[in-house]
Amino acid sequence: MNNNINNMQMVRPVPITSPISGNPVHPRMHTYEQNGNIVTEAHWIDPNSGAFIRKGIVSIEPKQK
Repeated sequence: MNNNINNMQMVRPVPITSPISGNPVHPRMHTYEQNGNIVTEAHWIDPNSGAFIRKGIVSIEPKQK
């Protein structure tokens, strides 16, 4: 597996308060295939500035054949 996945935290995709603007931030879900697994990540982006806040893995599931 990619080191990026090994070092990334498992997270729950819940709204957080932006440390930049103080506004609520809902995660954007990104799904991709890697090494025969379907990886779902959550990315939190500040809605006012567009600045990246954090990301984490929501799930890693084997690809259905």
